[in-house]
Amino acid sequence: MLFMVENILKKENISFSKIEKASSGFTNLVYYVDDDLVIKISKDVNTEKKLEKEISIYRNIHLPYIPKFIAGRKFQNVTYLIISKLKGQSLFSIWHLLTKQQRNNCIKEIAQILKTFNNQNGEFLNDEYKLTDWQKFIKQQLSTRLDDLTAMGFDTHKIKDFLDRDMDGLFESNFYGLVYNDAHFDNFILDEKLSLVDFDRVIYAPIDYEMLIFKTMCDNPSKFASEADEPKVSDFDYVEIYPQLKKYYPEMFKIPNVEKRIAVYQFNYLAEQAVKIKDKAWINNLISVFEEQI
Repeated sequence: MLFMVENILKKENISFSKIEKASSGFTNLVYYVDDDLVIKISKDVNTEKKLEKEISIYRNIHLPYIPKFIAGRKFQNVTYLIISKLKGQSLFSIWHLLTKQQRNNCIKEIAQILKTFNNQNGEFLNDEYKLTDWQKFIKQQLSTRLDDLTAMGFDTHKIKDFLDRDMDGLFESNFYGLVYNDAHFDNFILDEKLSLVDFDRVIYAPIDYEMLIFKTMCDNPSKFASEADEPKVSDFDYVEIYPQLKKYYPEMFKIPNVEKRIAVYQFNYLAEQAVKIKDKAWINNLISVFEEQI
C-alpha cells in the first residue's frame, strides 16, 4: 500500500520526503506525509462509500475549523482523500490539564462549531444519508431494539406502550440540518483554536440528534477515549460539559421535549451495543433508566 500512496502523491504532483502509516485504528487506511498532509484510502466497498461522502463534504462545506481539502478521487480501484494535517492535540488527551476557564472556552467554541455545522445545507448528500422521515426512522430503531430485548426474555411492555402511545407526537416537530454525528473529544483538535476532523458519519437529520454521541460521551467519557488517553479520563472532569453546551447552544434545546428525544436516541444506541455482547446487567440498567426518563 505504501507504493500506492507514493503513486497517488505523484499523480497529484505532491513532493514528499517521508510517508508514515498512522498507528491508531481507523475506518480507512491513513498515512501522514511529511507531517503536513493526511491521506485516507478506502479499505473496501463499505469504507469507500463513507470516504466518498467525506470527499463530498470537503467539496461542499467550507468552514474555518476543518482541515483544508487538497484532493479526492478514485485511482487504480481505490478511493483516496488528501487533506491538511492539523496541528495540536485531541481534547481527550489534554482535558485533564486544562483550567476551568479553558474548559469553558472550549465548550463555548464547540457550541459555535456545532451550530455553524448544523446550519449547513445538506442537499449535496446522497439520499441514503438524508433521514427526512424521522418519525419512521426512530420508531423502526426502537421497535427493532424491543424485538431483540423481548427475544432475550426482558420485560419491555412499558417501553412498548411508550412506542405506541407517544413516539409519533414526540418526533413530530423537527429542525433539520447537517448533523456531524460523531461529536466526542477525540474528534476535536486543540491548537490555538479548536478544529474538527473525520466526517464519515455525517447525515442530514434533526439537529438534536447531534446530542446522541456528545451526551453519551459526557455520561461515559472513557467509552470514547482512545486506549492511550483512557487512563487520563475521569468522569468528574466531564460533569459540567453538557449543561455548558446547553447554555451556549440554546437553539438546540428549544426543540419540544428535546431531553426525552435524546433519551430515546441514547437508548437505541446503547441497547444495540448491549444486545450484541449479551450484557444482561447492562441491558437491565438501560431499561430501568429509560423507563424513568419516559
